[in-house]
Amino acid sequence: MARENEYYRDNLEAILAFTGGTYTLNIRQVREFTGIRHYQTLHKRFPFGADGYISAPTLARCLARGEVTS
Repeated sequence: MARENEYYRDNLEAILAFTGGTYTLNIRQVREFTGIRHYQTLHKRFPFGADGYISAPTLARCLARGEVTS
């Protein structure tokens, strides 16, 4: 069984506090939360769906791992 990254829960709690408990974030919300200003950078770093949203758990996982998606 894979072990959860130590920062995952902290990231998820911070994201949910930022969104008021909403589990899906749009690009603008991720931009505000992360401080990343460029939309291209956001799309490179995080796997947004075709609808332009990302789930809070997915964002927390990406932040905890320091992932860059392509």
